[in-house]
Amino acid sequence: MCGRIRQARSREEYGETLRWNPRHILDPEGVPRYNVPPGTRPLTLHRLGDGSEQIERMFWGYKPPWYKRGPASCARLDSILGGSPFWNSLLTRRILLPADGWYEWTGEKGAKQPWFIRPTDDAPVLIPGLAAWSPYNVQDAAHGFAIITDDAAGGMVDIHDRRPVALTRDDALIWVDPNTPIEDALVLLSTPRPESAFVWYQVTRAMGSSRYQLADASEPIG
Repeated sequence: MCGRIRQARSREEYGETLRWNPRHILDPEGVPRYNVPPGTRPLTLHRLGDGSEQIERMFWGYKPPWYKRGPASCARLDSILGGSPFWNSLLTRRILLPADGWYEWTGEKGAKQPWFIRPTDDAPVLIPGLAAWSPYNVQDAAHGFAIITDDAAGGMVDIHDRRPVALTRDDALIWVDPNTPIEDALVLLSTPRPESAFVWYQVTRAMGSSRYQLADASEPIG
């Protein structure tokens, strides 16, 4: 899964990853976030609405009105490919969550050790997601998003058995293109960047609190 991300770069830097030049939108929350949990409003990249390139804050978590549990922050790839009715209605509403990396935990409850996983080239990770966002709606869980996760492989299994899907830039552009058929978009999810494209290391346990927002939250320790 992916319980937290780092998103400490500017809107412009994340947009440049896709070579986008969206309309400028005032971003009063535009401060570095070193420890971003679900339930907040991180930056997303999308072409929903009128099809133009957008960088917009969305609520991380999706809970339709009929859903009895808490907001879903992650969507399992096997559930999506299996035709889950929970996600079917969102398959044309595809977004990207750009991140500098994500956090996972190992160990027993009460003594969990956080790890940070980031690309070896330090470029932003482009995580595909599904959203119920639409223009002018309240940015809440009913109109939020979930990122897509899949089984981990290689050494990353030692940290967690699941990981967010991470797309290459070219595949990410196809994913968010509203003209990409659903069937073609789903194929992209089965060919993500390999585990060899990432490095991971232990970080301070202080970042276990989402209120911890110092830059060293993602710095290696030991």
